[in-house]
Amino acid sequence: MATLPPRKNLSRKKIFKQQMTPLQTLLQLGFPKNRAEKALAATGHRGIQLASDWLLAHVKDPTLDFIAHRQYVLYACPTGALAENLSKFWVESEQLGWNGALNYMPHITLVSFFQVSDELEPEFVYSLNNIIDRNESYNRVHFEPYISPNFMGLFVKDEDAKWLNEISANYVAKLSTYNIIANHQVKPLHLTLAYQFPSNLFQPLRTMVEKLKPATVDNWEIRLYSRDSRLENSRVHKVIYAYTSREDDDLELRVGDYIYITEESYNSSTDGWVEGTSWLTGATGNFPLNHTKRTAESDSWTLHCTVQINSNVEEIVEEEEEEEEEVEEPTSSSSSIIPARQLLICRHGERVDFTFGEWIPYCFEDGCYIRRDLNMPKVIPTRNINEFKHDGPITSIGELQARLMGDAIKSSKMQVDAAFTSPFLRCIQTLNNILKGLELDLPIKIEPGLTEWLAWYPAGVPTWMTPEELINAGYNVDTNYNHIIKMKDLTIKETSTQYYERSYKLIKHIIENTKGNILIVGHASTLSALTKQLTGGEIPPPSEITKIAQKISYLACAVTSKESNGWQLQAPPFPPITHNSNNKFDWKVLL
Repeated sequence: MATLPPRKNLSRKKIFKQQMTPLQTLLQLGFPKNRAEKALAATGHRGIQLASDWLLAHVKDPTLDFIAHRQYVLYACPTGALAENLSKFWVESEQLGWNGALNYMPHITLVSFFQVSDELEPEFVYSLNNIIDRNESYNRVHFEPYISPNFMGLFVKDEDAKWLNEISANYVAKLSTYNIIANHQVKPLHLTLAYQFPSNLFQPLRTMVEKLKPATVDNWEIRLYSRDSRLENSRVHKVIYAYTSREDDDLELRVGDYIYITEESYNSSTDGWVEGTSWLTGATGNFPLNHTKRTAESDSWTLHCTVQINSNVEEIVEEEEEEEEEVEEPTSSSSSIIPARQLLICRHGERVDFTFGEWIPYCFEDGCYIRRDLNMPKVIPTRNINEFKHDGPITSIGELQARLMGDAIKSSKMQVDAAFTSPFLRCIQTLNNILKGLELDLPIKIEPGLTEWLAWYPAGVPTWMTPEELINAGYNVDTNYNHIIKMKDLTIKETSTQYYERSYKLIKHIIENTKGNILIVGHASTLSALTKQLTGGEIPPPSEITKIAQKISYLACAVTSKESNGWQLQAPPFPPITHNSNNKFDWKVLL
């Protein structure tokens, strides 16, 4: 066979495709330029798929073609121990009543809101990285508390404000090269704790502020956010109950969406209905206010860029040891960046019984398992055959789904520190395969409290495999784990409310007694049951639980992150698993 001659010039078409920008790709897909730029800016330039999804969701947005520049703001946000303390303060102060500080995450404003056209977004955003001098040793920020009848906060001491002001001034100068007008903070730098609160909250808030102690060692992030210009002077509510439009001027509500409400609309409502604008779709209409809950305005913002600023920990420790001999040396956990904790909850993989129906008589002969289909597992654990009827295994596809999920979690750089599962075999096998994909040898903690709603088991709680049986089958079971909810405490007479309360009690206990990020494998209903109340939602009615479960596909994943305003649902940092059905092939059709 003749060898191919070397090519001197590569295909022009190939080169063009490799160098296409997200904007060029969207234009090639047929989106108008102004809409494509708006979508990319609104989604923080996080990819073509997210931008195109935003465009499709906003087809009914009356302002889609308006030239309305997004508003940007530059914050210095604490991380680590200080962020943890402030997060607790935010939660406790919200329980007293709403105040203006709860509209935002804890921060120090470096550059107040400025407007930028959508076409400039990809150019100026990443210039933020260039204004940070990596050779500079940034000092720790010392605070002085300030308390008055209408404002409470922590003011940065003058000597510590210099490097923050320098970053602010450098960024404003950089923006000017793009003809962007912005002003760095001229007021004394401060972190607001509470303002715009009623007079009766002054004393309890004051007590809380006085007890708040800034962390011994803290680190900072410089973050660039943007918001929809329609959000200015509006309050934000999060949708906790879905609502389907019944009138032409109604606004459809989807759980998890954010609604912008003007103060005028809110104050003028007399019947519990207000006019608002959807963050998800951009549409405006009337909706029932009791289907929403007020949340921080910043929850609906777009994060464009983050630059970590780490303090020189060793110098700080030495300095404080000299100043205060009685202060204990900071632990390693307090002297490093503590990222937001994450909770990853997955449904199990594809079930054998749901795929093949009555599979047990078909697959067992004289007590021996026979693999009748390539999608049936190669081997199954040794146990009483009848126990598989209500506690069956997953298919080969289910195992593949789980390993793919483990690989996706690993690729996303999401760390997993502890792994829990429902006692059902399909959940244990799913978690085992996710850990294989993650290449982790974490012990599997089997928790009976993760069992799905027991009203679906009128014949009684199934007989699960014992830890000894599972270990003999090759599963790395944590035999030292003490169940939070005992098997004897589970009852088939459980109501839907009791199921959600059981799940909420369980997840709080797991979070409080586990360090780091948590991976949980459960059932279709588990994703909602564990996250609904944790993220501020209310228990849905029984009919809704079934509807929700029907929408949860195999290996569907819910990710919650502990933010300054509590645990919040967020988009998983990896794509979902989608596959088509494949009917059984009968070779006889070829005869």
